[in-house]
Amino acid sequence: MITQRAMRAKFTQMATLVGLTGLIIGQAVSQNHTRSEPDYGPAIRAGASELIETGQIPNAITLIAEDNKIVFRDAQGWQDVSSDIAASEAMLFRHFSSSKPMTCAAIMTLVDDGLVDIEAPVESYLPAFSDMQVRTSDGLVPAERDITIRDLMTHTSGIVYGQSPSLVSSDYTEANVNAIANRIDESLTQHNQRLAEMPLVAQPGTEWNYGESMGVLGGVVEAVSGQSFGDYLQSRLFTPLEMTDTGFFAADERAGRLSQLYMRDEEGRSQPVGDNPGFGGDYRKAPALEYGGAGLVGTAGDAMNFLLMLLNGGEFNGKRILSKESVALMTTDQLDPAFGSAPISFGFPDPRWENVGFGFCGLVVRPGAEGHLGAAGEYGWSGWAGTDIWIDPEANRAVVIATQAIPNPASGLDYPLSTLVRTAIYGD
Repeated sequence: MITQRAMRAKFTQMATLVGLTGLIIGQAVSQNHTRSEPDYGPAIRAGASELIETGQIPNAITLIAEDNKIVFRDAQGWQDVSSDIAASEAMLFRHFSSSKPMTCAAIMTLVDDGLVDIEAPVESYLPAFSDMQVRTSDGLVPAERDITIRDLMTHTSGIVYGQSPSLVSSDYTEANVNAIANRIDESLTQHNQRLAEMPLVAQPGTEWNYGESMGVLGGVVEAVSGQSFGDYLQSRLFTPLEMTDTGFFAADERAGRLSQLYMRDEEGRSQPVGDNPGFGGDYRKAPALEYGGAGLVGTAGDAMNFLLMLLNGGEFNGKRILSKESVALMTTDQLDPAFGSAPISFGFPDPRWENVGFGFCGLVVRPGAEGHLGAAGEYGWSGWAGTDIWIDPEANRAVVIATQAIPNPASGLDYPLSTLVRTAIYGD
């Protein structure tokens, strides 16, 4: 007798094949996926199946390219578990923080055009960010220097996320400065104006602190280009990169392909959270706030196009998107030795962050990073609900991982799909 679970699994396989057929026809990069499957493929498929079967994640999309060819693809699970809508590569997911490298690329197009100077003060583009204050244990003191564009791109601006424990958490909470929670009703200009009123957690350029700096970069793009941030991304990145499903919300027919959002409970099982404002609300509606730090939705194929552009030194299908110099800056560690051997450890000792530095809007793995499941020279970043995108230049590899399961706050930053894929590729 065929069980309901077995029937669902079979349906997933069929839906995946159907989805792949359309993608193979529609995307040039996918037409070259004739290589035999790599050795790590079976472990990823089996592991993802187990994670879904045990309820740890609702879905798992994995797309891997090597030498500019798709060598592995897998789509399992459910776009909506309760409705038995199968996941496929056509599924849209919330990038959350894996939006950040794309925001950086937008800034670097303006650098290439000679319209933005990386070393310039932010206030020269956004005057609200002048005369900043820094909160210390003894009270407020003036910032010793201006915040620069470089500081924003390296998370050394002193701007943080108010949800994270710090000296300025109460300032953010009391003022309700939260880009994700306010994305539906507050414009980017309004948000950045209020963010500029918040004290910094450290003197600019002295500490790595994760936060809302990338949202400020979106404001710089608007100020310099005269376009909305979304329109600029569309014209300079998404259209030439053929990222047809990427934007700040799932519009029109795309809404039916948007995954439900889940959070893992204390037992580690994924539970739906609906359109909770704390997670950005309804991503089928156009937001007032086009937030470069965490606001994009898209597909694995779109994200792969972005990564292949970086891996090819700024070119995609014969089109120059970024200069080689800009890509090199993005993907090179920008933190000097004064920041220590584990500058992006989020304040907690963890061997996974030892010898992992930071480029522009993404991590860069240094030589000797033995605790990190990756490779020296890797560049990329991950997202709150389990996305993980990176390039491995040494192997000429690009990887996109997507699921939609936010970790339970009590369990820390636990992302089982990313760990699975990284272990399969890089583990002993």
